[in-house]
Amino acid sequence: MKGIRTLFALSWTLIALGAFAAFGTDDDKHKDVKANDKVEEECEIPAFAKAIGHEDLWLKHNGCPPREEVQKADKE
Repeated sequence: MKGIRTLFALSWTLIALGAFAAFGTDDDKHKDVKANDKVEEECEIPAFAKAIGHEDLWLKHNGCPPREEVQKADKE
């Protein structure tokens, strides 16, 4: 019985290490994206967000600058 526990523990450890080796930590993929780095086309608010009145929320969730900041930048 002790041999089976050791076998299971070893197999789970190897599975976990294999998954870590294959997928890594994805540090390079999840870098903080600044709102100013977004292209204007990427921050265009879709019709469904406009229809339900969630323009600002959509911009926030997609990493785009708020509309007030965009308007200020355009005026300057």
